[in-house]
Amino acid sequence: MQKEILVAIDGSVYSDQSLSYLADLFSKQPDINFHLCSWVTTTASIMPSSANPKDSLIPNAPGLDKKGETGKRYLAKAQEKLIRYGIDKERIRTSIEVSGYNIAATIQRQAGKDLVDAILVGRRGLNGISEMLMGSVSANLFQKCHATPLWIIDGEVHSKKFLVPLDGSLYSLMAVDHLAHILAGREDIHISFFHCSSLFGKKVECRPEDFYHKWGKEWCDAHLSGTGCLFEGPRTLLMEAGIPARQIHILAEAANLEEARGIIREAQKEDCGTIVMGRRRAGLAKGLFGGVSDRTIKRAQNLALWIVG
Repeated sequence: MQKEILVAIDGSVYSDQSLSYLADLFSKQPDINFHLCSWVTTTASIMPSSANPKDSLIPNAPGLDKKGETGKRYLAKAQEKLIRYGIDKERIRTSIEVSGYNIAATIQRQAGKDLVDAILVGRRGLNGISEMLMGSVSANLFQKCHATPLWIIDGEVHSKKFLVPLDGSLYSLMAVDHLAHILAGREDIHISFFHCSSLFGKKVECRPEDFYHKWGKEWCDAHLSGTGCLFEGPRTLLMEAGIPARQIHILAEAANLEEARGIIREAQKEDCGTIVMGRRRAGLAKGLFGGVSDRTIKRAQNLALWIVG
């Protein structure tokens, strides 16, 4: 099955680091394709792009053509880099889209239109949580984009080790399902499952019926009974996708007052480059300290985070 990743390109060192991350992970996985996209802003709020620029009703605002040429240069350099790292040109397509100032909303709409498997954006290294509070593109996408998995790359990430925090919920199992979909058949990666309990956390209790609508009664009863939703079900999903059992590891459970700190600490200890997390759908109440995924993404540096809604 062919998969496509929508990659935000802006000519910065951060999008360049994202390209290196993609090349390290997927240069030898031919079923992963890349849509490199650059967004040209206008003075309008949000302006939809046209499938054929000749048919577009969007006026050429002052400086728009110049911005478009700059975007083309960014895309050409990005494509050249991926090809240089061994990714066939046929796996790459490029486009320039017109946007208002809310680029995050335009990216989200583009992802929905193209039915991509994930959105990838690079992020500046954080100083505390300042960038999240200032409303960067990655922060806005994280807040609003729940329908499409979001990959946020912070810094240089080269490790092919993945950490998947599990809590027995549908959301964490959906994150594993996304990982299995993207890395199906891979034998050169390492995936570690980790459960971090907190002072205010609930004991894991599996209810197979909560998962029937996604994986069916027979599968859920077989793999998600007892405490199977914590490790057995996720492990089975990966193995059914062709990932060898020897590449899947279960780490010792840890207790931490604040789960996000425990997750990041474990990723650093295990030399994992990517954390794959599920999160609640929009509108659901969050815990005493806010959502774990929210806090993890605010604190993570020199890591990639895959956030699955």
